[in-house]
Amino acid sequence: MFLLKRLLTPPLIVLAALLMWIEEWLWEHLKILTAWVAKLPLFKWSERLIQRLPPYPTMAVFLLPGAVLFPVKLGAVWLMTQGQVLLGIGVIVAAKVVGTAVVARLYVICQPKLMTIGWFARLHDWLTATRGRLYSAIRAMPLYQATRAKLSAIKQTVGRMLHVMRGRRGIGARWRAIRRWLRRRRHLRRRRATNSPTSSSG
Repeated sequence: MFLLKRLLTPPLIVLAALLMWIEEWLWEHLKILTAWVAKLPLFKWSERLIQRLPPYPTMAVFLLPGAVLFPVKLGAVWLMTQGQVLLGIGVIVAAKVVGTAVVARLYVICQPKLMTIGWFARLHDWLTATRGRLYSAIRAMPLYQATRAKLSAIKQTVGRMLHVMRGRRGIGARWRAIRRWLRRRRHLRRRRATNSPTSSSG
């Protein structure tokens, strides 16, 4: 049993680091995206409607995305059992991203009203504290720290590559504009030479 624990712990820590990193990235970026989407008139109207609801109907709205996406995930599992593995994985990933985005925005809207429900507030505080202790314990592990450092290095490398690629595209666009300008100038010179009095008399 001890040997099995020693064998399984390192890959599980690496997996936890990867999942926590993805979760943090998705949560922060999707909150920004959904805040921008929420400025659209239809979404602003929907949010005002939700904010006027009593606590328990607000909870129903908050839980609605999970209930809606659950059949979608079941459908994705069915696709994988039918041999459509990549399609099933794609559906699950898309459902996860969309669900996280919607829940992130609903959490911002619904939390003040939900925290007025006593048992929900106690459950929320307990889950938050438990999650915080668990994450702190994992973050203190040297393997987790090494994995996060590696992920950060990969992120920085990809960011630099994208920056260089954007710069190259910018240089390429400027170079193409210069070439078009030079071609127009040559074309204008040829037209002027053709229409000049000297060429006409010749």
